[in-house]
Amino acid sequence: MAEKKPNRRALKTRKAIFEGLAELLCEKELPRITVNELTEKADIHRATFYKHFLDIYDVYEKLEMTILSDIGLIMTSHDGKAPLALYTDILTYVKAHPQYFGMICSPHNTSGLYQKLLKMFIGVKRMITQERLHTEQLDSAALSVIRYHANGCFAVIADWVLHDFGQPEEFIIRTLSGLDESAHAYLQKLIRS
Repeated sequence: MAEKKPNRRALKTRKAIFEGLAELLCEKELPRITVNELTEKADIHRATFYKHFLDIYDVYEKLEMTILSDIGLIMTSHDGKAPLALYTDILTYVKAHPQYFGMICSPHNTSGLYQKLLKMFIGVKRMITQERLHTEQLDSAALSVIRYHANGCFAVIADWVLHDFGQPEEFIIRTLSGLDESAHAYLQKLIRS
């Protein structure tokens, strides 16, 4: 039996709820957000909220899973071959979801989503590095470089988000691609020595 797809209205409602929660999480921590606040922010009725979610935590878990899945698909689809294309797609996604990334980078976000995204990025970069450098094992120095590189890339993106996308997207893409090239060159020297 074919899986039933949600209708447009349901998708629009879920999007409004996700964005409303993300906006509220820029202001305060998750345990302090009420269903009433969220339904007001999303401009929906409480009954509509409960047709889609059990509670605030259910909304957050599903939002988190959506973001992790979307970013994971972007990263794995590029397979490390074109950093410019990878960062273009990531920044396009970030810019299309400013509420989500405002929430992720917010000082009120205690959920650990930033760290989960970072961990995923490190894992993908590790896999790509091993493939590009034709090595099965990376030593602790190489892993430190990958972690440093990933944290730097995330810091650039977070700064861009927190400053309302003030820098041109092309500048951020070139910066991130340059960080990739520098890290790769350093890793090559490190592994050969």
